[in-house]
Amino acid sequence: MNKEEIKETLKNHRNIQTHLWTGMLVTISGTLSLLQNFDGWLNKVLFIIGNLLFIFLFSIYLDKNEQILKLTRKMEDKE
Repeated sequence: MNKEEIKETLKNHRNIQTHLWTGMLVTISGTLSLLQNFDGWLNKVLFIIGNLLFIFLFSIYLDKNEQILKLTRKMEDKE
């Protein structure tokens, strides 16, 4: 990959990472708001699903972060 392709890929990864971060914030906010009314079984199910979704999004976020670091190192080696 040349330097311009690496820059474009970095830009795409950062964009995806930003969307993942936003999704995580929305998910954990909604999940924590369910704690205020934790009486019904539906709220408990949605709370568990929200936590699982947050963990899933967080793992994807960390994977993208690792890819960004690898591409950054690769770009530094090209210089």
